[in-house]
Amino acid sequence: MRSLLPFILVCIGLLAPVGPAPAFDRPIAPVTQGMLFPHILDTDTYELNTRNIKVLKSQDKYLWMGTTVGLILYDTTTPENYLVFDNRKGLLSNGIFAVKLDNKGRPWVGTYGGGLSYHDESRWVNLNTPQGLCDAFVYDIEFAGDSIWIATWSGANRLRGDPFSRSSWERFTVENTHGGLIDDWVYAIEVGKDGRIWFGTESGISLFDGTAWRNWNHRNGLGAPYETVKDDNADGVSYFEGNHHERHSHALPNIEDQTFRPNYVVSMLLDRANRLWIGTWGGGLALLDTQNFTFRNFTRKDGLPENFVLSLAEGPGGNLWIGTSGGLARFDGETFTRFSKMNGLLGDFIFSLEFGPDHSLWVGGHYGMNRLILDPQTGNPMTAGLSGTGKSQP
Repeated sequence: MRSLLPFILVCIGLLAPVGPAPAFDRPIAPVTQGMLFPHILDTDTYELNTRNIKVLKSQDKYLWMGTTVGLILYDTTTPENYLVFDNRKGLLSNGIFAVKLDNKGRPWVGTYGGGLSYHDESRWVNLNTPQGLCDAFVYDIEFAGDSIWIATWSGANRLRGDPFSRSSWERFTVENTHGGLIDDWVYAIEVGKDGRIWFGTESGISLFDGTAWRNWNHRNGLGAPYETVKDDNADGVSYFEGNHHERHSHALPNIEDQTFRPNYVVSMLLDRANRLWIGTWGGGLALLDTQNFTFRNFTRKDGLPENFVLSLAEGPGGNLWIGTSGGLARFDGETFTRFSKMNGLLGDFIFSLEFGPDHSLWVGGHYGMNRLILDPQTGNPMTAGLSGTGKSQP
């Protein structure tokens, strides 16, 4: 393990990002449907000694895995070459919720209670509240020009310049934006090509254009109506119960029902067609038209596997991939094609999704992940009957 370290650290500053793929520009059908994928998947299965794989980030032949027991750097071309970074090896926390790469290829990591860290090619540099971070719980990181936007449980930060200078840090909270940021519990940030910044929070969506703020929640159309999802959600959250899910906004309908939190943004994606996809807690998948600010919601009744949407990714073939508490789905604008344990996935809770340069799709869940290979022509996952099935264990 120790002999790999110099080689991998040298590579970290030199790897080029994967180029952009065609935009998902198909029109969305007025009526959508769900379809079960009929075949067993050709998948490599990776079993890990960690409860959840919360985030995945591809970097050339390497894969960064953010888990509940630390950060793993895995050489995907071999079954055994990997490194683990945790609170014994430079990080301040073993809970990893965000991994992003800057323009030098350096990994930046958001942790659960340990603040923000980045690797300078020789060591981990840790940034926390004494430097200017809003909170030690970091859920998302986005780069925009000379700015780094950071989502925390006590508002959002914009970092510009020397991270050890207090003047480089700017804070955005409900209080200092006069309610423009709709909630201080920020889980997701997306940066548009037009420079607008989108924030997904526990109480809805906020938009900052550099000067003014706007926000939206269930009253404006975010998340499906309660009557639409209540029966389907009956057993949906038993696994997820935890302290941070006990806080309610009084603006929510049916707040006594833990299975319906339509304002709670669990995942978010601004696609290359500039549409904002929003995964909610029991309110299904929301689509916000970022020009006229209207919502459309998709639920199990529209073909979605489940109404708890945990991860979102735009595929190289122009499809939207969706991780839910009931399996994986690919959406082409008309049909949600659903994949589950019955097709060979390790489990049905899909926390993270990432595409690799070798036409692979990495799917992170409980105690491990799968690697699927996508047909570059059709975007369909390869099936076991075409190229066999392999299993690995790092």
